[in-house]
Amino acid sequence: MKVFLLISICFAVVSAQVPHRCVSPIAWDARIFLVDPSRRMESFARFSYDAHNERMSIREVVIEGHSREFFEDIFLYREKMGFRINARTRHCTKFTLLEPFRRIEVPGNATLYGAAYVGSSSVLGASVEVNAWGGETERGRYAGSWTSNGCVPVTDSYVSTRYGYMHWSFFDVTLGISDPNVFVPPTQCT
Repeated sequence: MKVFLLISICFAVVSAQVPHRCVSPIAWDARIFLVDPSRRMESFARFSYDAHNERMSIREVVIEGHSREFFEDIFLYREKMGFRINARTRHCTKFTLLEPFRRIEVPGNATLYGAAYVGSSSVLGASVEVNAWGGETERGRYAGSWTSNGCVPVTDSYVSTRYGYMHWSFFDVTLGISDPNVFVPPTQCT
């Protein structure tokens, strides 16, 4: 009986150490770094994500070669409408969203690639443990990393047949939407 109890305790301890699929926050703000190699473009941005209402807002500096452009992008997936506002000229382009909302989360069919520390685990307070997940969905392959504590997104990469390869890195993530007006198109867009 004691052996069975000891084996059960050991199994429980080992099982508790294996990362399990987590649930990401549904609404948050962050700074992001986005790379789109097919367009030779990088972007630094403020990002607002609202999975409950299926919408995103990106206020970005787009760098293509030596040029810099400033845009505000609003994606309202339930309405299938998107808006791109040139931050300098305030010119607004309205467009139809062809893809469904893509959640930034660990998908149900994800495979755990492993756990690692971002930063240095040998310096106190200089790291965060993340779990790397990946797999395939109907829209393409994906890989990403989320914090072990809180399931906060750290990276998100995917390859889709429509857009090619995209990589997002998330920084300074704060839970909740600090300004819900970032999802409201300016009057010149309507």
